[in-house]
Amino acid sequence: MNTANRNGASSAERNRRPARLIHHPAALVALRLFLAAIFIYAAVQKIGKPLLLADEIRAYGVFGLGPLVYVTAIVLPWLELLCGLSLVTGVLLRGSALALAVLNAVFIAAISYRTAGIVRAGTPFLDVYFDCGCGFGPTYAWKKLAEDAVYLAASLVVLTAPVHRFVVSFRRRSS
Repeated sequence: MNTANRNGASSAERNRRPARLIHHPAALVALRLFLAAIFIYAAVQKIGKPLLLADEIRAYGVFGLGPLVYVTAIVLPWLELLCGLSLVTGVLLRGSALALAVLNAVFIAAISYRTAGIVRAGTPFLDVYFDCGCGFGPTYAWKKLAEDAVYLAASLVVLTAPVHRFVVSFRRRSS
């Protein structure tokens, strides 16, 4: 049964409105630029300091002392920069949105892991404060987790949007 309200909109149409709003072309461009600014800034802060970033990554206790720490410290800022530039230019947009979604999921897991270790040592969760290595300086873990969750959600919105404006497409035309 499809009932209409006073404005004539059915319940199915009302349920689609948030999706239409979030996938509105202007909202998507704004979201892309927001994410691009965050990740380009973060990349620029880290690109010239791979040893410092390696030390911050090592503090998480996930990789150990092997060369993977240094490879990650070198590659990660460049990946963030490329993804940010892709969001601005529209080149390989969905791939960049997917990469940023995966990166943010990994960041959330790593920050949660490090935070759990600090909490186990006796620090209350809301007082956990450290430099996560993101390029924005020391912050509270709960705040960084919330920020990364927002970035993850924004990346997923860009990834799942049905249509994008200002995108470079490499599709072949059929003859």
